[in-house]
Amino acid sequence: MSAFQTNTAVILPFVRHTRSSNRMTLRDRMVAMEWQNGARARGYTRIAYESPATDDDAELGDFMLIYTPDKQWAVWGIGCCDGGFIVWRPSDGVTLSWHRTIARALATIPSAAPETA
Repeated sequence: MSAFQTNTAVILPFVRHTRSSNRMTLRDRMVAMEWQNGARARGYTRIAYESPATDDDAELGDFMLIYTPDKQWAVWGIGCCDGGFIVWRPSDGVTLSWHRTIARALATIPSAAPETA
């Protein structure tokens, strides 16, 4: 970054922060928290957010785990991977899909609320 000198001010250029391919941005976290606000109505009672212990660009970076009240194990996971987000089932480790945005990944999570007839 270099500064530009004028007669009255020093202008510092805005440097765009590049996103690490496996980290949630603030915007990603805000979208996830907005989805979390309606999660109880969909049958989910707990959302946990985790980050890897190291910053060494692991295969799976930041992730969130989604729980129902009747299970101790998370029923869904969404994690940063390869510049997007994967959706997987933690109970068996099956990766179901990859999405460019966390909003699209969250949209694939089905309701866990019991059907009312």
